[in-house]
Amino acid sequence: MRSRERQIFEKSGNLYFVTSTIVGFIKLFDIDECRNILLKSFRFCQSRGDFTIIGYVIMPNHFHLIANVGQGYSISKIVGNIKRFTSHEIVKYLEGTSNRKLLESLALFAADESSADCRVWKPRFDCLTITDVDILRQKLEYIHHNPVRRCLARDPLRYHHSSARNYAGFDEVEIEVDVDWRSLEDNNEDSVRRDS
Repeated sequence: MRSRERQIFEKSGNLYFVTSTIVGFIKLFDIDECRNILLKSFRFCQSRGDFTIIGYVIMPNHFHLIANVGQGYSISKIVGNIKRFTSHEIVKYLEGTSNRKLLESLALFAADESSADCRVWKPRFDCLTITDVDILRQKLEYIHHNPVRRCLARDPLRYHHSSARNYAGFDEVEIEVDVDWRSLEDNNEDSVRRDS
């Protein structure tokens, strides 16, 4: 790893690879409105400064996110907020469409979970701190090829619900992504200023 890249990751410490899954592995994100609710939550968190998205993919029953967490925020609190908001909005949407079958399935699988607050999401989420550029590239490659491995697309660029299209320079993307990793450099500069 080049020296500059190593310094960025040594100073940052706020970059995470997150995975969160729907209870019972129900394919809620095959429903456009449910997927849009998740994207709305991501956009809100970005606009508020909770995090900057470096990469993402929304699969039918889970999402992967690479996020550079803003100063003063924790990944646990951010993911908890996303899950609470989306759970409430998705259930409200399903109730509004009288989708009893999906609501009953969610209730059945949520009853098996340890947390009373999980109507849509499994209560836990997986989180890995990304400490160097090689791990970041590996995780980006993983999430961009996830739809191909799951036979949802023949090519990562044909799957519209991931940052692969952002990295390829497409104009039509679902959400803004820091493909130049400038937010990592900004955190490094802030850390250098604080250390001076």
